[in-house]
Amino acid sequence: MSDSSSHVVQLAKRSLKRVIGTSELFAIGYGDIGSSIYYTLGATALYALGATPLALLLAGFAFLCTAQTYAEMSTTFSEAGGTATFARHAFNDLISFIAGWGLLLDYLLTLAISAFTIPPYLDQILKHVGLHGLSTGYMHTVFVIGIILALLVLNIVGIKSSGRVSWMLALFTLVTQAGVVILGFFLVLNLPFVFEHIRIGVTSDAFAPTWGQFWKGTAMAMVAYTGIEAVSQLSAETKSPSKSIPRAMGWVSVVVMLLYFGLSTVGLSVVSPHELGTTYIEDPISGIVTHFPIGGQILGPWVGLIAAVILLICANAGLIGCSRLIFSLGTHYQVPRFFAKLHPRFQTPYVALILFSFVAIVIVIWSQNQMLLLADLYNFGAQIAFFFAHLSLLVLRYKQPELARPYRAPFNIPIGKGRTVPLTAVLGLLVSASVWILVVITKPEGRIAGCVWMVMGVLLYLAYRKKAKLAVNRLLVEDIHVPEYRAMKIKNILVTAQPYGSTEALQTAIELAQQHHAQLTAVYVLEMPDTLLLDEKMQPQEKLGETALKRVEAVCREHQMPVKLELVRARSLEFALTELVRDQHHDLVVVGAHVEDFKFGKRGVIQMEKFFEESPCRVLLCKEEDSNIL
Repeated sequence: MSDSSSHVVQLAKRSLKRVIGTSELFAIGYGDIGSSIYYTLGATALYALGATPLALLLAGFAFLCTAQTYAEMSTTFSEAGGTATFARHAFNDLISFIAGWGLLLDYLLTLAISAFTIPPYLDQILKHVGLHGLSTGYMHTVFVIGIILALLVLNIVGIKSSGRVSWMLALFTLVTQAGVVILGFFLVLNLPFVFEHIRIGVTSDAFAPTWGQFWKGTAMAMVAYTGIEAVSQLSAETKSPSKSIPRAMGWVSVVVMLLYFGLSTVGLSVVSPHELGTTYIEDPISGIVTHFPIGGQILGPWVGLIAAVILLICANAGLIGCSRLIFSLGTHYQVPRFFAKLHPRFQTPYVALILFSFVAIVIVIWSQNQMLLLADLYNFGAQIAFFFAHLSLLVLRYKQPELARPYRAPFNIPIGKGRTVPLTAVLGLLVSASVWILVVITKPEGRIAGCVWMVMGVLLYLAYRKKAKLAVNRLLVEDIHVPEYRAMKIKNILVTAQPYGSTEALQTAIELAQQHHAQLTAVYVLEMPDTLLLDEKMQPQEKLGETALKRVEAVCREHQMPVKLELVRARSLEFALTELVRDQHHDLVVVGAHVEDFKFGKRGVIQMEKFFEESPCRVLLCKEEDSNIL
């Protein structure tokens, strides 16, 4: 092992397959970002009132700036990790972890807030058959916890969503939202009325927010545009990332901004902003369509169904994002590898999934059914991620102007020596910092919970690096290619039973079986002389074999290891083991012998040396006096 605390070597992993195209990226990005309007529109209207369309446009402008930053950084560094990866290249591991830990909070809140918003939309369906109540009080919390636990089980088992399903769901959502806008344009749109009330600080207009309220509403509207990380995280799996990522982000930006502005203007044409921000704060789109003079009875349940499905997919994406990000942080030794431990059967990161599902449940219970509280905390984590993404771009533009950038953010200003600064990144940096400061100053619950989360993360990082004796700031991780390396797959282990002496060979077999989650079989071979039939009674020797197997069972029970016991008659130990390996498909045979047997060349050891040469599987021969393995 290297003595350097700033340099570690590890086996190079196989690269992810680049199979995702522009259309799939658009579907994933729109599915994540486009779902946010189902809960953000009401929260924005609560503060921005009649100026809600303007707040959404301003937030959308900030989103365009952020999308340009992610497009450049994701094509420059085509690897998973998003903001954490950008910050690692621009700064160091500690800053990278802070950015990643903030992003992890964002994913957790994606899970929590998406699951939280599903019951109100399902109620739109149930009330048509005389049932409702999923979105009220205690039942709401219980149902949300049930959704999170169901997603946890599905992800542990390893059920995967296909790109085609994601595309179809995004298409249904896109068509539904566009349909609401188009139908509203013909039925209820009243642009003069909406534009007349886009006022700020006018006390005589009940629809006009104060400047403080308007900026709070704009900050809340920023939640509607979070989710751009979903595209960035897939850069390592994207075909032609230099072209696909900017195109997908451009399509998502234009479509989302047009639909969000359309939905807000149609909504304020038929529902007052006060009602949209109170009565329908948790299901604003359903509130809008139910006020249509025609088609509301049909659109209400349909919107409820589509919203519930896309929010469920979005919640699942949040949970998947947690595990994907934890793997990225674990690869760079920023969190203990324990978090990325795989399930022995399903090979999924069940520790991370269980831990962060539990954290999401705690957040839901702590919120006490206050959606605004979840939205504030959501903004806290998202703006940290956006801030470091913009800052990383600006720093790398200055530190490494020669770095190959397949795509560059536009509107660049030269600053000398071949360096340029994109205005989009500067504006995005200022906006994300301002929104984060606004949340910290005006939202005590979000401030406390968010700061506690970040402090806990930094303490975890520092403690882990100290315990692992790794550098805090900069750790060079070198990938070593070892083509000959193949992970050992051991499913069945065979160990010989001994009626006396050391149990070190048996304990070795038990440790290996537990490590590989393998089936353990212990055998005592009763060697029959050629002068006797194989089934002839040999009571003293049989009794010795039973004693040997009982010893095995007792030791295995001490280690809580199930074992299959066999007493076999054969002409020789070598022949019996060979037949057992072939018939039962063992991957490893563990055999123990005493040091005296090796010194004096006992017959059993000579037999085992021949078996070692001709065995169809691996053989582990243990010299049991000092546990040295030959």
